[in-house]
Amino acid sequence: MKKYLWSLLLMAMFIAFAVPAAAVDVKFSGSYYAQGWYVDNPSGLDPGEKAGAASWNNNSRRGPNAFYGQRLRISPEFQIVEGLNLVTRFDAMEKRWGDQAWAGSTGETQSRTQMVDPANAGSNAQKTVKAQENIEWERAYLDFNVPFGKFQVGYMQYLTWGTAFLDTTLTAGGIRYYYNQGPWQVVAATEKRAEYVGLNANNIGIANDADRDVYDLGLTYKFAPGQAGILYQYMRSAQSKWQQANGYLTQLNGFYPYAQLTFGNFFIEAEGVYGTGTLRSYESTSTAASVGGTTPASNAQNVSLNAYGAFIHGKYDFKPAYVGAKFVYISGDDNSSSDKASGSILQSLQMNRNFYPTLMLWNDDYQSNLVNIQGNIPTDATGTNRRTGQSYAVNQSMDNVWFYQVYAGIKPMPKLDLKASFSIASADKTPKSDVGQTGQKGYYTGATVNEFVSSKYGNELDITGEYKIYDNLTYMIGMGYLWVGDYFKGYDNSAVIKDNYLLTHKLTLTF
Repeated sequence: MKKYLWSLLLMAMFIAFAVPAAAVDVKFSGSYYAQGWYVDNPSGLDPGEKAGAASWNNNSRRGPNAFYGQRLRISPEFQIVEGLNLVTRFDAMEKRWGDQAWAGSTGETQSRTQMVDPANAGSNAQKTVKAQENIEWERAYLDFNVPFGKFQVGYMQYLTWGTAFLDTTLTAGGIRYYYNQGPWQVVAATEKRAEYVGLNANNIGIANDADRDVYDLGLTYKFAPGQAGILYQYMRSAQSKWQQANGYLTQLNGFYPYAQLTFGNFFIEAEGVYGTGTLRSYESTSTAASVGGTTPASNAQNVSLNAYGAFIHGKYDFKPAYVGAKFVYISGDDNSSSDKASGSILQSLQMNRNFYPTLMLWNDDYQSNLVNIQGNIPTDATGTNRRTGQSYAVNQSMDNVWFYQVYAGIKPMPKLDLKASFSIASADKTPKSDVGQTGQKGYYTGATVNEFVSSKYGNELDITGEYKIYDNLTYMIGMGYLWVGDYFKGYDNSAVIKDNYLLTHKLTLTF
């Protein structure tokens, strides 16, 4: 028996030494941040207003909010052989300090994450549904070279193109191809935003085509002063086609040209967007799509889209001081025509969440931690665009806006950067409760169309300071003051709004 075991051991050792070793090179990168917040009046409404006022029920966040939050992000990359990599990314411990809601108890003694059971919702709901809260894998894709370019396949980052304008670091499954020839680069991609299968058993067989797919074709050119490019994007969404009453298809085309140029100490960049196509193409226009609408027999009408946007940013570096200015225009939807939409679509397209023009208005960090800037904007259907489903509250996706900003900064030492900016913002189109003329019957509901009392979002002053403790460890402190505009009164001119300010500081490690 011992001889038999020794023979097996020797054979295993022989095979192990005879097989060539397959070494995998693993590289780790990532980041960690801890951020503290104090926000004086996140509601934008007067905290002193008496309970029972018309605006009282629209926002319960009347009063200051202070907390710390953090996130650990790790991006392991496995190089299998030269030219073949497996790229991954996950987030861990992304939460507020001391938050016990996920644990279902007063202490973090449970090893599992829980959330409210949808079947047992209510004030005394039990948190019995497990959720992935402390480790969340977001990306995993192959990156490999071929003789005619490079492919990426899997869950990867999309919605980043040209300048920071319109960017959202969205993760989606898909296939991307790059081809480089001298200063030219061609990129082609397909991405699967949604694979929809219906909400219940009654939809089986109906929702087979209820997907959301996006196709990209882009071209960039690099030259001495900078680079320029254009991206064409086609989006087909059948997520509402499964509706048994009267489903519809969405097909949109987007064109995104950009340029970035540097002339000595002067830097300028610009990006545009033109969106066109069919927002709603009904399977049958003989079926009612509204209640008491203005069209004959309230029949459904196909809705076309034509939307525009532009971004310009210029900066001059005096070293150690610098100055700059930003301008943004994005068309809103005037809701005047039942068969034509003119904007207010970026939230639905998941765009512009990582633009970060200010510390409060349209800032993803701010909105993700403190919810949207709601003010007196209704939280029911009258507080959203009836055709796009886009909330009228100010959220991460900058849209329907005229935006102007000037800023100046100084770097008194290489590791210290002090900056101040002032921004003015107003809506391109004043929101309405329904499609139609103000004071007349609405197309979708038949109720009287109301309009916001103002298009003015407000003005914001931001002051920030960043200091590099180490080359890869930065401490930031920021102060912002928002003069809240009458836009946040919503439909009620008697609502009382109040300004808001914040103090924040953030420790960021990158490696």
